[in-house]
Amino acid sequence: MSDTLKTTSRPKNTAYYINSVIGVCIMLFFGYLPTFSTVTPMGMKILGIYIGLLYLWSTVDLIWPSLLGIVVTGFSGYKSVSGLLSAGWGDGTVIYIWLICLFAYFITKSGVSDNIVRGIMSLKIAKGRPWVVSFLFLTAAYAVGALVSMTPACLIVWAFFQKFASEMNYKKGDKYVSFMIVGIALAGLMGFTLFNFRVPGSILIGYIESAGGHVSFVGYSVTAFIVGYGALIVYTLIGKFIVRPDVERIKGGYDFDSGEKMTSYQKQLLGLTVALIVVFIIQSMFSSTVVGQFLTKLGSSGIVVVFLIIMGFIKRKDGSFFADLLDGTKNGVPWPVFYLLTIGMPLAFAMTDETLGIQAMLSGVFDSILGGGVSGFFVFVIFITLLTAVSTQFLLNQIPGMVIFPIASAYCATLNVNPGMLACMITICANASIILPSANPIAGVMHGMSDWITSKDIYKYAIPLVISVWLLCVIVWLVFGNTFFNLFG
Repeated sequence: MSDTLKTTSRPKNTAYYINSVIGVCIMLFFGYLPTFSTVTPMGMKILGIYIGLLYLWSTVDLIWPSLLGIVVTGFSGYKSVSGLLSAGWGDGTVIYIWLICLFAYFITKSGVSDNIVRGIMSLKIAKGRPWVVSFLFLTAAYAVGALVSMTPACLIVWAFFQKFASEMNYKKGDKYVSFMIVGIALAGLMGFTLFNFRVPGSILIGYIESAGGHVSFVGYSVTAFIVGYGALIVYTLIGKFIVRPDVERIKGGYDFDSGEKMTSYQKQLLGLTVALIVVFIIQSMFSSTVVGQFLTKLGSSGIVVVFLIIMGFIKRKDGSFFADLLDGTKNGVPWPVFYLLTIGMPLAFAMTDETLGIQAMLSGVFDSILGGGVSGFFVFVIFITLLTAVSTQFLLNQIPGMVIFPIASAYCATLNVNPGMLACMITICANASIILPSANPIAGVMHGMSDWITSKDIYKYAIPLVISVWLLCVIVWLVFGNTFFNLFG
C-alpha cells in the first residue's frame, strides 16, 4: 500500500515543483530581459511578476504565490511590501467581497438551497413533459447560483439529477445524462453572474467605483439575465431539436419529493437575501430620492455591514446567534481568493500605470486589432468577449477579468461603451468556464464525475455551449448596447 502511494504521488509532486520553479523564474528574471515597445525597465519587472503569478495561480496554488508576489514586487522598487498590503487588504472592493461572502455563507449553511431546488422541480407543469423537466433542472441551478452561490447550485442539482437519472434507468454514456450534467454546470455559473455583488463581477465594479464611476445594479442584472438565462433557453432548444436524446421514458412522469418545508430560519434568511437585493435596486434606481441618497452615502459595503449587524445582534430562541459571524469569518470566506486579490489588484492597476509603459504597449496591440469608428466597436465587442471566453478555460474565472478589464476599459469613452456593460459581459464570459478541469472548481468536479460522464462528452457539449454564450453576449451587446444601464442608471 505504501509503495503504491509513493509511486502515485511522485509524478504529482514532480509536476508541482517543476511548475513552481518555472513560475518563480519568470517572476525573478523576466524583468532583466531587454525592453520592448513602450515598456520601461520597471514595467518589465512588473510584467514578469504578473506573468509568473498567472502561471503559478493556474498550475500550482493561489496562496503562497500571492505572498511571494508581494515580496518580489516590494523588492522591485515599484511599491513597498507594506504599501502593497495596504493597497490589497485595504482596498474597498476586497473588503466588500469579504462582507458579501460572509453574508452568503449563512444562506448556504442553512440548507435553503435544497428547498429552492425541490420547490422548482415539484412544479406541476413538469408532469410528463421531458423538456420542461430538463429546463426546470437548469432553472433550479440558475436560481440557487443567483441567490446562494454557484458551488451549491451545481453540487445540489447534480445530486437531484443523478437520483432522477438512476430512477429513469439512465446510465453513463447516455446522451441525455451528459447533456444535462454539462448544462447544470453552466446554469449554476450563469446564475452566479446575475447580481454584480458576486465575484468576479464585484472586482470589476470595484475598478469602476475606484475611478469615481457608478454601475446600475438593475441595468447590470437585466443584461446578465438576458444573456445567462437566455443561454439556458438556447441550450434546451439545442437539446430538443439538434441533440435529440432519448427522453421517452420521462414522459411517464416523475414525482419529485417536495421534502420538508422550509424552517422559519430558512425563510428568514431567504427573506434577508431578497431584502438585500431590493435595497440594492432602490440604491440604483432611486438615487435621487432621500432614501436613495442615504443608501448611496452608506455605500454597497455599508449596506451589507448593516445587514450583518442585524444578523449578528439577534439571538434565536435557543440562545444562539441568528448568524455566528466568527464562524462565518473562519469557514465562510474563500480566503485563497483574497490572497490573490491582495497582490492581483495592485498589479492589475499597475497595468494602467503610464510610467511603466505596459498600457501603451497593450493599447497599441488593441489599436491594431480594433481599428476605429463603428467598425472598431464591432471588433471590440467580438474581440473582448471571445478573448475572455477562451482565456477563462485556462485560468481561474477571476483572473481573465482582472487582466482584460483594466486595459479594455480605456476604450469605453472613445467607443461609447458603458463601463458597467463591459464589466457585465466580461464577467459572463469569464464564468462560462466549463470546458477544461483547470477552468474553475466546478469544472474540475464535473470532470471527476467519471461514473456518469466522460471528458470526451464534456468537451462535446461544453464547447458548443460556451460558443453559444459568447454569441449571445455579442448579439445582446450589439443590439442593446448601453440601453439598460442608461434606463435604470
